[in-house]
Amino acid sequence: MAIKNYIIIALLVVATAGMGSCNREDNDLPVNNAPIPRILAFVPENAAPGDLLTIKGLNFSSDPEKNIIRFNQTVIPAESVSDTAIIVIVPDLAVKSAGVTVRSNGKISNKKNLNLVKIKKFQDDFDRADIDLVDKSVVPNPIGGDWEIVTGMFALEDNRLATHVGGLESYMLYRAPEVDMKAGSDNYFKLAADITVSGGGSFGGIIFNAQEDNKRFYLLRTAGTLVQLLKTGANGLGDWAAIMMSDNFEGLSDDKKYHVEVSSSTAGKITIKITDPDSNGIIMDRSFTDNDPYVGGVPGFYYFGLANPTNIYFDNLLLELQ
Repeated sequence: MAIKNYIIIALLVVATAGMGSCNREDNDLPVNNAPIPRILAFVPENAAPGDLLTIKGLNFSSDPEKNIIRFNQTVIPAESVSDTAIIVIVPDLAVKSAGVTVRSNGKISNKKNLNLVKIKKFQDDFDRADIDLVDKSVVPNPIGGDWEIVTGMFALEDNRLATHVGGLESYMLYRAPEVDMKAGSDNYFKLAADITVSGGGSFGGIIFNAQEDNKRFYLLRTAGTLVQLLKTGANGLGDWAAIMMSDNFEGLSDDKKYHVEVSSSTAGKITIKITDPDSNGIIMDRSFTDNDPYVGGVPGFYYFGLANPTNIYFDNLLLELQ
């Protein structure tokens, strides 16, 4: 009996020693101290299959072999990589959105959803020959085939749309084929442009959701530091169905170019952002709600030159539709 007990004790000592050896080996395994990658943004924000997409973020590997990019469960190669940006070609997936992740140096990032619906873009940078002031009586319209002058006079000067006429509220609309500024039910629009307004109390602005009658629309206009968001009624300008905003903002001034963006993904919910294109500083960033909204329609430009002559310029119109 004693011999048997000695054998059991000896076996336990050997087993315990073996376990200790395994634990020491486990402790000697390399530890992955690489930082966790993080996806911050996509450029562009939405993309279609075949488009180049830049995944902006932090802590990616600069070694292409150490990044694994997934759209849902589909692994795709990188076109180029750095520690803050990965460029890929969007794969052809039978879905409207995909969850994108990046595994770098063995660590997996957050998941960020990418909208895979094709974005339609319409733009006019007015980079063409100068045209003297014309009104709607000139046919065909020399300003551009997609532009409809409703009232007033417009010109092309130094690769910008311009006017110098005072004393009359005037506007023109961009009626290009397929332009319909819908929002909601998977529809979205973003409108952007640069505007410069001279002094003397003159107004310059941008129109959006202009309806077929050329009278009902939203108007964002500025004069000096004043910014107004207005909604016209059935009789057009002067028939204000709603004054949605009328406030003064520091950072705006006469003869200063500003950049405006208007966007909406839900009918009646409008976001407006005004920035200084020289400094990228934000002058205004607000959202508004209209319970009886205008939907669809087209964009345009507006001016009311109270000085005579006046100097109002528009440039770099860009409309994105989904």
